[in-house]
Amino acid sequence: MASMGGGYLDPEPLIRLVKSSGLLNKQLQSICTFEGLPKLGVKADLQSRITERIKHYANGNNAQGLERMRQLLKNPNMAPTTGYPRAEAMASGSSSAAHSPAPGLQNPYVNATGGGGYNAGGAAMGYRPIGNPRIEFKSSPYYEIQEQLVPPVVCEVMQHHRHTVKTTLRVNDRPILSRLSLDPTLRIMVFCSMEGVGKQDIAFPHQSEIKVNTGEVKANLRGLKNKPGSTRAVDITKELRLNPAHYVNTVEMTYALTSKKYYLMLYVVKAIPVTDLVKKLEAGKRITEKSVIDEMLNKARDADIVTTASVLSLKCPLSTLRIDLPCRSIACKHNQCFDATSYLQLQEQGPTWLCPICNNPAPFESLAVDEKEPVNPSRSSGVASDSDDDLIEITKSGDSIRMSAPRSFKTPVSMASQQSREPSASSGPPRDPPNTGSTSSKRTISAVIDLTSSGDEDDEPIARPPKRPMTNGYGTPSNVPTYRPAPMPPVNGLPPRPI
Repeated sequence: MASMGGGYLDPEPLIRLVKSSGLLNKQLQSICTFEGLPKLGVKADLQSRITERIKHYANGNNAQGLERMRQLLKNPNMAPTTGYPRAEAMASGSSSAAHSPAPGLQNPYVNATGGGGYNAGGAAMGYRPIGNPRIEFKSSPYYEIQEQLVPPVVCEVMQHHRHTVKTTLRVNDRPILSRLSLDPTLRIMVFCSMEGVGKQDIAFPHQSEIKVNTGEVKANLRGLKNKPGSTRAVDITKELRLNPAHYVNTVEMTYALTSKKYYLMLYVVKAIPVTDLVKKLEAGKRITEKSVIDEMLNKARDADIVTTASVLSLKCPLSTLRIDLPCRSIACKHNQCFDATSYLQLQEQGPTWLCPICNNPAPFESLAVDEKEPVNPSRSSGVASDSDDDLIEITKSGDSIRMSAPRSFKTPVSMASQQSREPSASSGPPRDPPNTGSTSSKRTISAVIDLTSSGDEDDEPIARPPKRPMTNGYGTPSNVPTYRPAPMPPVNGLPPRPI
C-alpha cells in the first residue's frame, strides 16, 4: 500500500482504480454488500460510496481495510453477495481463504470496533460482523447516546409475510448496564431506521410490535401521520431484567408488509429533562428588545405599508396559559411568542419542530428568548395574580402598552338611572326618573343605552306603541255593542228555528 511517510496512507491509487477499472454495477454492488454499504442506486452512487469508504480507511490509518479494498477491486468476484468473510481471510487478503472457512468455526466474526467480541449468551448474533452498516441517527435534544449495546439487526424486506427478528442482552456483557440503578437518567432505548445514506430519522415498519422477554411493549411506533421524524425511540428500561446480571434478556420485533430494509439497534442514552432544556434555552441566544424595535421601525418606513399598533397576546397558543418564558425561532418573521416549556413538552411527545404560529421549522438550536415580551410575574414572585395583563400593545414607535383582556361589561341599573337623570347639553326637558320601587323583573326603559345614536341629535321622548283594543272574537272591540236579531214568533205552534 502506498505511503507518503509519517504513517500516512495514500488513498488516491485506489480511488483511481475505482473510477477506471471498468467494474460492472453487479461487481460494485457486491463490494458494497461486502463492506456493509447500501447497494441501491446508479453506478456513480456505488462508486461514490466505495470512494468514501477508502478515504475513511486512509484517514484512520487502517492499512488492513485499504488492503482489503485493493483485493476487492482487483478481484471483484471474490466478494460474496451474501454473508461476510472470515477475519483471517481479510487480514491476509487471500481469496481462497475467504471462500473456504475453517471447519468447526461457528461464529467467524470479530468486533468491528476493535475491542473484545460481544458475547450475547451464545446467541447467533453474539459478535458484530465486519462490514455491518454504520447507521447514524439525527440528534435529539432530549437524550445523548452513550453506547451501542448490540450490532444492528437487519430486518429484511417482507412484502407478503410476517417476520420476527431477535437479539439478546446481558448485564455481564455490558458493564454500562450496571450503572442504570445508580443513574436514573440512563435509559435503554430501541432505535430503528430504514436503509439509506446519511443521518436517519427514527422509523419503524408500519406494521410492527416490540416484545421484551415475551411481553409486549406499549409504544407508538408510527409517529404522526405524514410527519417523518415524529417517531420516538422506545424506552424498554423497565421491561428489562438487570438482576441477576447473568440473565439473558430477549428483545424481539415482529413486522410485516415492508418494501425496504430496516435496521434495529439498542442504545444506552442519557435522558435530558425538559426543565434542563428550558434552563439551557434561558441562558442561550436572545432576541434583544432593540432588534425588535429596529425591525418594526424599518417596516414603518415603508411607504406602501400603513403601520398601526400591533397587539400581542401574553397567552401561549399551545397551552392557552400565561407565557412563562417567551421564545420563538430566530428565523420567524412575527413578533408573537410561545412558551418554551409548553413547546418543548409538546415536541417531546411528537417531535415535528414546527412553529405553532407560522408553521415554519423551529428546531431547538434556533430557539431564542424574546426580551421584548414581558416575563410572567409569577415567574419571579411565584404567585399569579388575577390582575395580570393578558395583552400587550406595541405602537408604531416601538413603545409597549400593557392591556387587559376584554371582559363582559354589564351596566348596573343604578348607574344607568343616574346617567339618565343628567340632562345633556343638546337634549330637551329632563326625563322622568324610572320607578325604582317596582318589583318587576323587566328592564326599565331608562336603563337602555342607545350606542348607535349620534351625540348631535336631539333626544326625543320614547313613545310607547299604542295598545291594541281587546276584541270579543268577532273582530270588534269589546266596548262596541254587537247587533243580534230578535227571535221570530212561533208559526203554527212550532218553536222558532234557531239562528
